[in-house]
Amino acid sequence: MPNLDHVNIHTRDAAVMIDFLTTLLGVEEGYRPPFSMPGHWLYLEGHPAIHLNVVQRDADFPQGMLNHAAFGFFDRNDAISRATATGYRLEHDEIPGAGIGQIFVYGPEGIRIELQYRQ
Repeated sequence: MPNLDHVNIHTRDAAVMIDFLTTLLGVEEGYRPPFSMPGHWLYLEGHPAIHLNVVQRDADFPQGMLNHAAFGFFDRNDAISRATATGYRLEHDEIPGAGIGQIFVYGPEGIRIELQYRQ
């Protein structure tokens, strides 16, 4: 059965994106193979789950095929605290009938990340 291995994000400003993802998800920057394109790999629990490519682009992420990436938290207060600490706009919601709360965080360059927590 396939598992999601990583997400790839194109960013104009790696430092701002790394700071946002570190605050929100607790990622740690780690080894990245020497690709010809500049970038960074961000690790969650020892796995390179987020790959950043540094790109030239005039505008924020366009709305398109990929709407957001979601990450699961088991602690509601931790999820809310991390989302609030980013300083970016938040929206709260829930998955009807599932006992799962959702926080959508609108971060740098138009990226949207969902944090799920058990209610």
